[in-house]
Amino acid sequence: MDISSLCQREIVSIRANASVREAAEVMRQNHVGSLVVTDPEEPGRAIGFVTDRNLVVDLLATGLPVEGRDIGTVCSADLVGIPATATIHEAVEAMRRAGVRRLLVVNRGGSLVGLVSADDLFEAISGEFEALVAALRGGISRESVRTMPDAPGFEMPTAIYLPGHEP
Repeated sequence: MDISSLCQREIVSIRANASVREAAEVMRQNHVGSLVVTDPEEPGRAIGFVTDRNLVVDLLATGLPVEGRDIGTVCSADLVGIPATATIHEAVEAMRRAGVRRLLVVNRGGSLVGLVSADDLFEAISGEFEALVAALRGGISRESVRTMPDAPGFEMPTAIYLPGHEP
């Protein structure tokens, strides 16, 4: 399974010269916790990334003024991305190395195709664990049927021999 099948395709963006307040409003209206910040002169070019955590921890909690501040002055210019063909393991490693919870997903041409979050990865991994648990439970059920038949008076032999190898 590659990351392109897990990533969110709708990317919400904002121009770098938009105000911090505008960015917060866009996040609220779109029910997202992050925005791709684009170049005001070239709107299709990503130049940064900002999260709700950036707004709260890096701006509000430090007492920095919000009014008159462009979102471009708050966003992280260190864009962390992975190829759309990356595996879940590669995405987890990229997040760990960069210390982020979201990654930009890019195609071979370098165009942004989506965003994958730690939550997306948790959901995918938990689905794999659920399938493994179901397989284990199925195996346990089959084993109990094989080793505990319903026949009255049946006792499981202490040793079972393959045909042709009996003592």
